[in-house]
Amino acid sequence: MAQWAGGEAFTSPQGRPVVVQAGGSSDGKRLASRVGEVIFSASQDIDDARAFRDEIRAGTVQFGRRPEDVVILPGLSTVVGSTEEEARKRRELLDDLLPLAYGRTRLAAQLGFSLDDLDLDQPIPQELLTDPDEAGGSQSFYKIVRAIIEKEHPTLRRLLRRLSGSNGHRIVAGTPEQIADDIEHWFRHGAADGFNVMPDVLPSGFDHFVDGVIPELQRRGLFRKEYEADTLRGHLGFTIPPAPIAFDVSEQALETAR
Repeated sequence: MAQWAGGEAFTSPQGRPVVVQAGGSSDGKRLASRVGEVIFSASQDIDDARAFRDEIRAGTVQFGRRPEDVVILPGLSTVVGSTEEEARKRRELLDDLLPLAYGRTRLAAQLGFSLDDLDLDQPIPQELLTDPDEAGGSQSFYKIVRAIIEKEHPTLRRLLRRLSGSNGHRIVAGTPEQIADDIEHWFRHGAADGFNVMPDVLPSGFDHFVDGVIPELQRRGLFRKEYEADTLRGHLGFTIPPAPIAFDVSEQALETAR
């Protein structure tokens, strides 16, 4: 007889795979509170990020779960330089490498309307923006871009450069110490349990983060120096969930079920 989960054959050291969720719509946040364990978000503002984390953690209680069984990881795109000036120039170079035509096409698809007739050096007319629930693409991304347009009134060119390479996630450029300052500020103020780090360029950006930012975080006691577990669930600080009831999937059982 073969068994799922409850028997020895199909059990995992983790109990079950870690459930990762992304999406900031109302339905997405409800799903995150009900079953999510690692929640990706795209918050640009620390206050919004803290409110999102508080909402998800409060939602877990409504579904009979513990808030500490969920971690919120905002997306963070990093541009690391040995000096602030070096980081700024690297960011500018990467922005210049993005073809405007590609950026315009991608942004139009995410906003749900054409940008072909808009002047690059004029702001996007706010009357073109619709309610996030009516957007055809990612609601999280749409809300971020809409907030930028409404608060800052950037030209289309400036908006494309700001979004280049990060897909709408927050970009932090600076020295390892400056980036660690930002990470610590968000963590200490309850806006994040960690981060979904997206270096600007692979592999060099990843190497810069590992060799520069990680040691600074370790020095501050914000990042482990050694692993204390041998599973992803353990690395995240989660407990091993109880195994579900075994299911009989023998041919006889399946025939009876029919």
